[in-house]
Amino acid sequence: MSGSTLHNLRATVPIWAFTALLILVAALLSPPFRTLTNVTALLSLAAPLIIVATGQAVIILMAGIDLSVGSVMSLATALAASYATFGGSAPVNTILILVVGATIGALNGLGVIAGVHPLIMTLSTYIAVRGVALFVLPSPGGEVSGGLLQFVTLQVGVVPVFFIVAVAIAVVVWYATAESTWGRRLYAVGSNATNADKSGVNRKAVIFVGFIVSGLLASVAGLALVGRLYSGDPLAGDPYTLNSITAVVLGGVALTGGRGSIIGVLAGALLVGSIGNVLNMFGVSSAYQFIATGLILIVALYAYNVGVFRRDRSATSAHLNTGGGR
Repeated sequence: MSGSTLHNLRATVPIWAFTALLILVAALLSPPFRTLTNVTALLSLAAPLIIVATGQAVIILMAGIDLSVGSVMSLATALAASYATFGGSAPVNTILILVVGATIGALNGLGVIAGVHPLIMTLSTYIAVRGVALFVLPSPGGEVSGGLLQFVTLQVGVVPVFFIVAVAIAVVVWYATAESTWGRRLYAVGSNATNADKSGVNRKAVIFVGFIVSGLLASVAGLALVGRLYSGDPLAGDPYTLNSITAVVLGGVALTGGRGSIIGVLAGALLVGSIGNVLNMFGVSSAYQFIATGLILIVALYAYNVGVFRRDRSATSAHLNTGGGR
């Protein structure tokens, strides 16, 4: 394991500690929070967010952003709830959903490669895909195939299978970004695209693959969301766009790209899911939950910027003390 990987892992310790502290305090203050039923609900809530935030992190690591992930999730639930029309069987329907997600990601990637800013490209895709989701399923409901519904709601004890899948996806993507050649190129593009080009990195290929990964994982997250809804909803994925960005930032990934770890994003997603679960336990309305999420994001950004400033100042001081400034 490289030194930079170890450094990124050490940087995730505070967010893991804070997440554990929040869960501990909630368990002590609220007996319903520590029931097995709520444990299952919390893990089920976290699963789709972990998956979509992992894909979002890949994009942000290369200094981009993907605003289309929420609508891709919504479209996935709409297609799943219309399986009789789209696929006719659970396996075919599932494959179709994954292909659609990857295709949307590929379109985003092609647009960004062509020179469209990621914010504009993915916002346009978000609007278009949202329209497609409403066309496929105009209102919440529909019928999910029995085989797919059985899988997405499967549990091992109190742990939903899709939560295990979510953690496995996060670990695999973490290893790919931390240790593979593609991952090193991803960080290089996010750190300094110009220098990456000069170093021979195929920036266009990195961007294209990154957006495909994000689109694919958003569609998988949509399947996980079906496990919570038991049906389809053309707008169900909308909150996950902001929440995925929040989880990524809380996990210590720099919005400017090139810095952070997927392991931190895993903790960030668990934290965001836990906050929502805790606020529900105490009867806090959804309006205040959105406010809380926004405030947490602001605090996280402030803490990150302060940390970067201190690291940069320490590096500059060390550079000057060794005579590098002369």
